Amino acid sequence: MLAFMALYLSSCGGKKGGDSFEVSVDNTTIGGKLSSYFTLVDKTYKYKKGIVDEVNVELMCIEPLPENLKAYIAVEVLDEDGNVISARKADAWSFSDYDVLRQASSGQTVTIKIENHENVGDETPAKIRLSSIFEEDNERNGSVSLTSDDSSSDDNDEEEVETPISSSDSEDWDELLDSYEEYVDKYISYLKKASKGDMDALSEYPALLEKAQEFSDKMKNAQNNMSASQWAKYNKITMKLLEAAQNMNE
Repeated sequence: MLAFMALYLSSCGGKKGGDSFEVSVDNTTIGGKLSSYFTLVDKTYKYKKGIVDEVNVELMCIEPLPENLKAYIAVEVLDEDGNVISARKADAWSFSDYDVLRQASSGQTVTIKIENHENVGDETPAKIRLSSIFEEDNERNGSVSLTSDDSSSDDNDEEEVETPISSSDSEDWDELLDSYEEYVDKYISYLKKASKGDMDALSEYPALLEKAQEFSDKMKNAQNNMSASQWAKYNKITMKLLEAAQNMNE
């Protein structure tokens, strides 16, 4: 995501508006363990290109999802010949409607939004399929257990990563997140000035670009080291930035 921010900065803006494409379903089975609980409804959907691509899809509940699990979903995009043009693994960036899934009952159809931060660029999307992972918060031992699955993989072996949280590591990440939030606020201010044609704002561009790359380097291993609450804060800060950037391009 931070690499995306640097790229967005280097372009001094994003594409105005966005294009929508009708896409069909390549496979109704969701990659990963979520396939035991939900299936993708076979119909035509609208895939919207933008700073962050997105698609709203319908899922039919096979069996209620356990309340202690969060399921994250990602979209894999294919062209009309079936070639993959965008494939990102499911994570907290791509999906936040996990409460909608946990509240669904057998036979119920729900609509959820999936974001694709590795968008399709100039390619034309024609088909989609979904992948998923599970996350379980364990407050007793202060760790997060992730079950990761890839729809394009030939096997569905379960991977679990235990991430202990130490107080010193937590303090280091908290400090970095505070600095990151300050940077985002400054970047949003830059966007507002640039959108009004303030030429003086261009003088801020080199420093902002350098800072974006610096944060990108520091946050490479963020998901394996931050606590669930820190990761939630990081997501919240970045979503504030993305929303501001989208508003500037409307």
